[in-house]
Amino acid sequence: CATLRLSPHHEKSAMDGVQSFFGSLWEEIKTGTVPVVDKNWGIALFIVNIFLPGVGTFIAGLKGEKNTTLVVGVLQFLLAFLLIGWIWSIVWGYFIYKKSTEGYTGLGI
Repeated sequence: CATLRLSPHHEKSAMDGVQSFFGSLWEEIKTGTVPVVDKNWGIALFIVNIFLPGVGTFIAGLKGEKNTTLVVGVLQFLLAFLLIGWIWSIVWGYFIYKKSTEGYTGLGI
């Protein structure tokens, strides 16, 4: 039975990539950083996030350049049954809308 072993260099770079991704994800959540979309998309995604938690955020992530926004959308969807995901989704949808209309830049934390 053959097993695949990564060299220590490859293991380290893979772990660095994972830590970097989760670090970026945490920063996005902590600072309320949302992708830039145009005004029509902003209102549409806000409405979608109200009725389908996380879906609007996920779509915004597809339109943006950050993969972490996709993960935020999935987390909102998965946590919706606890209500925290639904509330988070509505707040995030508002942030997306606000940024699309007034240049919202995040929570500033």
